[in-house]
Amino acid sequence: MEKPSLLKLFTSFFQINLLTFGGGYSIIAVISKTFVEKYHYLSEDEMLNMVALCPSVPGALSVNATVLVGYRLRGFKGALVCFVGAILPPLFIITVIFYFYAEFQANPYIQAALNGMRGAVCAVMLFATYSMAKSVLKKHILFSVILMVAVFLLGIYSGIPTAVLILCSGAIGFLYFKVIRNMLLKEVD
Repeated sequence: MEKPSLLKLFTSFFQINLLTFGGGYSIIAVISKTFVEKYHYLSEDEMLNMVALCPSVPGALSVNATVLVGYRLRGFKGALVCFVGAILPPLFIITVIFYFYAEFQANPYIQAALNGMRGAVCAVMLFATYSMAKSVLKKHILFSVILMVAVFLLGIYSGIPTAVLILCSGAIGFLYFKVIRNMLLKEVD
Protein backbone atom coordinates (compact mmCIF):
# COMPACT_ATOMS: atom_id res chain seq x y z
CA MET A 1 0.00 0.00 0.00
CA GLU A 2 1.38 3.39 -1.04
CA LYS A 3 1.94 5.93 1.72
CA PRO A 4 0.55 9.43 1.23
CA SER A 5 2.94 12.37 1.35
CA LEU A 6 2.93 14.60 4.39
CA LEU A 7 1.58 17.41 2.21
CA LYS A 8 -1.27 15.15 1.04
CA LEU A 9 -2.12 14.32 4.66
CA PHE A 10 -2.04 17.98 5.68
CA THR A 11 -4.21 19.17 2.79
CA SER A 12 -6.66 16.28 3.20
CA PHE A 13 -7.25 16.97 6.89
CA PHE A 14 -7.28 20.73 6.38
CA GLN A 15 -9.99 20.33 3.74
CA ILE A 16 -12.00 17.81 5.76
CA ASN A 17 -12.02 20.03 8.84
CA LEU A 18 -12.72 23.18 6.83
CA LEU A 19 -15.75 21.77 5.03
CA THR A 20 -17.29 19.32 7.54
CA PHE A 21 -19.70 20.46 10.24
CA GLY A 22 -21.21 18.53 13.10
CA GLY A 23 -18.37 17.41 15.28
CA GLY A 24 -16.51 14.17 15.84
CA TYR A 25 -18.67 11.48 14.26
CA SER A 26 -19.45 13.61 11.21
CA ILE A 27 -15.77 14.24 10.62
CA ILE A 28 -14.89 10.60 11.25
CA ALA A 29 -17.37 9.60 8.53
CA VAL A 30 -15.61 11.90 6.07
CA ILE A 31 -12.16 10.70 7.19
CA SER A 32 -13.30 7.12 6.59
CA LYS A 33 -14.77 7.93 3.19
CA THR A 34 -11.56 9.74 2.20
CA PHE A 35 -8.89 7.37 3.51
CA VAL A 36 -10.71 4.02 3.19
CA GLU A 37 -12.98 4.38 0.16
CA LYS A 38 -11.38 7.12 -1.94
CA TYR A 39 -7.62 6.64 -1.47
CA HIS A 40 -7.54 3.09 -0.03
CA TYR A 41 -4.80 4.03 2.43
CA LEU A 42 -6.61 2.19 5.24
CA SER A 43 -8.80 -0.90 5.41
CA GLU A 44 -12.29 -0.81 6.89
CA ASP A 45 -11.09 -2.88 9.84
CA GLU A 46 -8.20 -0.50 10.55
CA MET A 47 -10.58 2.48 10.50
CA LEU A 48 -13.11 0.74 12.74
CA ASN A 49 -10.36 -0.10 15.23
CA MET A 50 -9.25 3.54 15.28
CA VAL A 51 -12.83 4.75 15.73
CA ALA A 52 -13.24 2.33 18.63
CA LEU A 53 -10.04 3.61 20.23
CA CYS A 54 -10.74 7.36 19.82
CA PRO A 55 -13.22 7.89 22.66
CA SER A 56 -11.07 5.98 25.12
CA VAL A 57 -8.38 8.67 25.21
CA PRO A 58 -8.80 12.29 26.32
CA GLY A 59 -9.46 14.91 23.68
CA ALA A 60 -11.80 15.67 20.85
CA LEU A 61 -12.95 12.58 18.97
CA SER A 62 -12.13 13.92 15.52
CA VAL A 63 -8.66 15.09 16.60
CA ASN A 64 -7.94 11.69 18.12
CA ALA A 65 -8.99 10.00 14.88
CA THR A 66 -6.86 12.43 12.90
CA VAL A 67 -3.77 11.72 14.98
CA LEU A 68 -4.30 7.96 14.81
CA VAL A 69 -4.71 8.02 11.03
CA GLY A 70 -1.63 10.21 10.62
CA TYR A 71 0.40 7.99 12.93
CA ARG A 72 -0.74 4.81 11.16
CA LEU A 73 0.12 6.20 7.73
CA ARG A 74 3.33 8.16 8.40
CA GLY A 75 4.38 7.71 12.03
CA PHE A 76 4.98 10.60 14.42
CA LYS A 77 5.49 13.17 11.63
CA GLY A 78 2.23 12.06 10.02
CA ALA A 79 0.37 12.40 13.31
CA LEU A 80 1.77 15.90 13.84
CA VAL A 81 1.05 17.07 10.29
CA CYS A 82 -2.50 15.70 10.41
CA PHE A 83 -3.07 17.31 13.81
CA VAL A 84 -2.00 20.73 12.53
CA GLY A 85 -4.07 20.31 9.35
CA ALA A 86 -7.10 19.37 11.41
CA ILE A 87 -6.97 22.13 14.02
CA LEU A 88 -6.17 25.11 11.77
CA PRO A 89 -9.62 25.43 10.10
CA PRO A 90 -11.61 25.41 13.37
CA LEU A 91 -9.07 27.80 14.88
CA PHE A 92 -9.57 30.25 12.00
CA ILE A 93 -13.35 29.88 12.09
CA ILE A 94 -13.58 30.31 15.86
CA THR A 95 -11.34 33.39 15.69
CA VAL A 96 -13.64 34.99 13.09
CA ILE A 97 -16.74 34.07 15.11
CA PHE A 98 -15.14 35.56 18.23
CA TYR A 99 -14.73 38.95 16.55
CA PHE A 100 -18.18 38.94 14.92
CA TYR A 101 -20.23 36.96 17.46
CA ALA A 102 -22.85 39.64 18.10
CA GLU A 103 -23.41 40.15 14.37
CA PHE A 104 -23.72 36.38 13.78
CA GLN A 105 -26.26 35.98 16.58
CA ALA A 106 -28.43 38.80 15.25
CA ASN A 107 -28.20 37.86 11.57
CA PRO A 108 -31.31 35.92 10.47
CA TYR A 109 -29.55 34.60 7.35
CA ILE A 110 -26.73 33.03 9.34
CA GLN A 111 -29.24 31.61 11.83
CA ALA A 112 -31.29 30.13 8.97
CA ALA A 113 -28.16 28.57 7.43
CA LEU A 114 -27.16 27.06 10.78
CA ASN A 115 -30.66 25.65 11.28
CA GLY A 116 -30.48 24.06 7.83
CA MET A 117 -27.08 22.57 8.58
CA ARG A 118 -28.43 20.79 11.67
CA GLY A 119 -30.51 18.46 9.51
CA ALA A 120 -27.58 17.74 7.23
CA VAL A 121 -25.34 17.00 10.21
CA CYS A 122 -27.89 14.50 11.55
CA ALA A 123 -28.03 12.83 8.13
CA VAL A 124 -24.22 12.57 7.96
CA MET A 125 -24.12 11.07 11.46
CA LEU A 126 -26.83 8.54 10.56
CA PHE A 127 -24.91 7.61 7.42
CA ALA A 128 -21.70 7.18 9.46
CA THR A 129 -23.56 4.98 11.94
CA TYR A 130 -25.05 2.89 9.12
CA SER A 131 -21.66 2.48 7.40
CA MET A 132 -19.87 1.48 10.60
CA ALA A 133 -22.65 -0.91 11.65
CA LYS A 134 -22.63 -2.53 8.21
CA SER A 135 -18.89 -3.15 8.49
CA VAL A 136 -19.12 -4.46 12.05
CA LEU A 137 -21.97 -6.83 11.21
CA LYS A 138 -19.91 -8.64 8.58
CA LYS A 139 -18.34 -10.71 11.36
CA HIS A 140 -19.80 -12.04 14.62
CA ILE A 141 -23.34 -10.84 13.86
CA LEU A 142 -25.13 -12.05 17.00
CA PHE A 143 -22.44 -10.80 19.39
CA SER A 144 -22.27 -7.42 17.60
CA VAL A 145 -26.04 -6.90 17.55
CA ILE A 146 -26.44 -7.77 21.23
CA LEU A 147 -23.57 -5.50 22.25
CA MET A 148 -24.72 -2.61 20.03
CA VAL A 149 -28.28 -2.74 21.36
CA ALA A 150 -27.09 -3.02 24.97
CA VAL A 151 -24.67 -0.09 24.65
CA PHE A 152 -27.27 2.00 22.80
CA LEU A 153 -29.88 1.44 25.52
CA LEU A 154 -27.38 2.02 28.33
CA GLY A 155 -26.22 5.20 26.61
CA ILE A 156 -29.76 6.54 26.36
CA TYR A 157 -31.17 5.49 29.73
CA SER A 158 -28.29 5.15 32.20
CA GLY A 159 -26.23 8.30 31.94
CA ILE A 160 -23.03 6.23 31.80
CA PRO A 161 -20.35 8.25 29.95
CA THR A 162 -19.67 7.16 26.36
CA ALA A 163 -16.00 6.50 27.06
CA VAL A 164 -16.93 4.10 29.89
CA LEU A 165 -19.38 2.27 27.61
CA ILE A 166 -16.71 1.91 24.92
CA LEU A 167 -14.04 0.73 27.36
CA CYS A 168 -16.47 -1.79 28.88
CA SER A 169 -17.38 -2.99 25.39
CA GLY A 170 -13.69 -3.52 24.69
CA ALA A 171 -13.35 -5.50 27.91
CA ILE A 172 -16.42 -7.59 27.04
CA GLY A 173 -15.01 -8.23 23.56
CA PHE A 174 -11.68 -9.28 25.03
CA LEU A 175 -13.35 -11.60 27.54
CA TYR A 176 -15.60 -13.14 24.92
CA PHE A 177 -13.13 -13.56 22.05
CA LYS A 178 -9.98 -14.36 24.01
CA VAL A 179 -11.14 -16.03 27.22
CA ILE A 180 -14.61 -17.56 26.89
CA ARG A 181 -14.29 -18.73 23.26
CA ASN A 182 -10.88 -20.25 23.99
CA MET A 183 -12.33 -22.10 26.99
CA LEU A 184 -15.25 -23.36 24.88
CA LEU A 185 -12.92 -24.45 22.07
CA LYS A 186 -10.74 -26.37 24.55
CA GLU A 187 -13.81 -28.17 25.91
CA VAL A 188 -14.79 -29.24 22.38
CA ASP A 189 -11.32 -30.68 21.76
